[in-house]
Amino acid sequence: MKLLISLCFVVISINTYSQRDVIADSLVALAKAQLGVPYKWATSSPNISFDCSGFTSYIYGYFDITKCRSSKGYGAIGTIVSIAEAKKGDCILFSGTNPSDRTIGHVGIVVENSENGLFFIHCSSSKKHFGVVITDYYASGYPKRFLSIRRLF
Repeated sequence: MKLLISLCFVVISINTYSQRDVIADSLVALAKAQLGVPYKWATSSPNISFDCSGFTSYIYGYFDITKCRSSKGYGAIGTIVSIAEAKKGDCILFSGTNPSDRTIGHVGIVVENSENGLFFIHCSSSKKHFGVVITDYYASGYPKRFLSIRRLF
């Protein structure tokens, strides 16, 4: 007598990678492709020059999220989230170079928020880190200028 034993394993795959994650990855990849592009006030010219809002306008606009062209304008769109809740692709807002003036004057895009820290990409006019750069939020002077993070998509 033969004994036939059949084992059947069912593997269920749960996809936790959302459509937002796909957009955020693509958005950050496009932003990183502009690393090193120099700062020039009032410009939004891919591979040539940007100011901070020209950079974010180009990146978010490419994905039809917003074409907001002023850093202050970003304060009126999206939903405010805490630093702890910030995700790749969120918009991060700062005061200008005078931290005592608490109006929006600089804008960037969150690249990473993990146990490694909070990193954002932006177009900076600083002589220390000029043009499109990625900045480690906690290792910079930006916490003094921080205003909010906005989720735009």
